[in-house]
Amino acid sequence: MRVLRHTRHWLIPLLLPGMGLLAGCAGQRYAERLPFTDGLSAEYRLSGEHKRQLQYYVSDTIRLVRSRSGGETGVRDGRLVSRSARDIEQIVIDGGTPGVVLASGSNWMAVSFERGSYLYFVSNANRSAWLGDDQIEDAYYLYLPDYNGQGGTVRLGNQAYTATDDSFRAHLLVRRESMSDVSARQSRQPGRHLR
Repeated sequence: MRVLRHTRHWLIPLLLPGMGLLAGCAGQRYAERLPFTDGLSAEYRLSGEHKRQLQYYVSDTIRLVRSRSGGETGVRDGRLVSRSARDIEQIVIDGGTPGVVLASGSNWMAVSFERGSYLYFVSNANRSAWLGDDQIEDAYYLYLPDYNGQGGTVRLGNQAYTATDDSFRAHLLVRRESMSDVSARQSRQPGRHLR
């Protein structure tokens, strides 16, 4: 038994390079999420169909708020009565949420994060007043045509909502995967003896 133990320890240095050789033959993968831009679309020559085949992610949290007010006035039990009601609906799309493109044009895309609804993202959104140097040139930002630094109107389906907080920062990301195949071979020469 003692000989086998020594043999096993002796084999380890010989087996490790072989295991490294096997690992050297495997492909290397690297994935990253990067802003979807017109430049990226041109670089990969993406058609409208190609855009619909990509998985998109929203960069930052989008917070949409809609409120409705109602009320009634009248006379009850000999008194004037005023009753008001307010209903607040909030929709949150967290940063990193996946979405799909339903339709697209030269500088816009309709992206759905839930069945039955979509939001518009545009590549010519000038956010420099609020983002400054952080604005990514030709990235697809949430479409907020009347954004005033506090909020802006956005349509989700046929309903109007106010995009609040940092929703104006939200832009589309895609995942890019780089692959490289590395092939390595190792051989040992046994040496030669004089005859």
